[in-house]
Amino acid sequence: MSRKYPQLVVSADLKPTLDKVQKDQVLDFAEYHLLRDSTDAKFNYLLRKFEGQYELGQLRQASIRMAHLLQSSCLALRDLDLDPEDKRRAREALEQQLAYIQACLRRSIASFGEY
Repeated sequence: MSRKYPQLVVSADLKPTLDKVQKDQVLDFAEYHLLRDSTDAKFNYLLRKFEGQYELGQLRQASIRMAHLLQSSCLALRDLDLDPEDKRRAREALEQQLAYIQACLRRSIASFGEY
């Protein structure tokens, strides 16, 4: 959908999907892809609008790479047949890594001021 009609993805109401993410609920296939496609479309807009901003392009590439690494790391951890304590520690480490990134985002966005 996003490839042919990016304006539809951008205009989609993502509040229910984002609420599920904030509540630590697993997204279904459609929600996950809608979120990814909407993010792609919004980043494409930013990259076109602010063409000279090298950091935005680098952030996008790093975010895509990080998402892939999270998925492959979780698959690798699953294949290790960890005991419950190590599973808990792995989950905690991954969740705290993302919390750190979200905290960085909140601190950085605070410099924008209110909109």
